[in-house]
Amino acid sequence: MSEIYCEETYSSEGPQCPYCGRQYTADEPHYYDEMNYTEEDCDECGKKFSVSICTTVAWSCEPIES
Repeated sequence: MSEIYCEETYSSEGPQCPYCGRQYTADEPHYYDEMNYTEEDCDECGKKFSVSICTTVAWSCEPIES
């Protein structure tokens, strides 16, 4: 994979290395630890990058017919 030299990446699938574009799938609990998961070492290019987690919650409500 070639280096893309982005300042920032965004993904709803999981972390994405801003250096080489390696996409991780957030299928393990540590990917959702907002307090402790702040850095990742890319297993593709070997570079370290910062990670910020943004969690969105929404509620959908409907009336209950009696």
